[in-house]
Amino acid sequence: MRLYKAEGVVIRGRDYGEADRIITLYSRQHGKVDAIAKGVRKPKSRMRGGVQLFTFSSFLLYPGRTLDTVTQCEIIEPFTLLREDLTRFAYASYLVELVNSLVPERDANEKLFFLLLASLHLLTREDPEVSVRFFEIRLLSLLGYRPQLQNCVQCGKFVPDKSIKFSVRLGGVLCRDCSPEDKSAFSISKGALTVLDQLTKIDPRRIGRLKISVPMRQELERMLCEYILYRAERQLKSLDFIFNLRRLVTEKETHKEIN
Repeated sequence: MRLYKAEGVVIRGRDYGEADRIITLYSRQHGKVDAIAKGVRKPKSRMRGGVQLFTFSSFLLYPGRTLDTVTQCEIIEPFTLLREDLTRFAYASYLVELVNSLVPERDANEKLFFLLLASLHLLTREDPEVSVRFFEIRLLSLLGYRPQLQNCVQCGKFVPDKSIKFSVRLGGVLCRDCSPEDKSAFSISKGALTVLDQLTKIDPRRIGRLKISVPMRQELERMLCEYILYRAERQLKSLDFIFNLRRLVTEKETHKEIN
């Protein structure tokens, strides 16, 4: 079998044996690929930096039965800040875990690849929460899971601004008449849905201009995270990490105010 090239972002990694590392990369040409990088944990390994989490590298791989083998790699974009800043690390971990959880192996999607790359760039310079919301709604759209946000997902009727409820199970908003179809459906404001619509259309370079209030951020986070967890059918460790980190920061700030 012949060697092949792939440009990809490392979305997962774990140590293996004394000096090896098993990685999952999401590549432009081949989608999600599992591979082993032998000897990369040795101090003098030339490939050491290229297989770090979040790194965008050019790989040369040899096909294997269960794991391909990385024979060469060259860093294109290291995304160093995402590993050095704890908050940005947490959100970047969530991004790559979403890709690893929702995207099947060897299913190349160039639009998804460039979305991941653009979102990692956003995380290095923009508000992490807004950057993640941008990624979530666009990822859902690319995977065919975009929620219905204008008309009732059950009957198709237009939903008035004052009676909007969102159903995670049904995947969209419900009108007043259909809301009994899902007792777990929760209220969401028209403003939050408007922001979500903006995130599906905005140029990533202009995302810093979006001004989103704290209550609206909370609405969007609840809606998208609950919907994604429903689709993923599993708990996401990185999401728990984000919530725990946020709680610790809040407790620390509260302690400072008291003292």
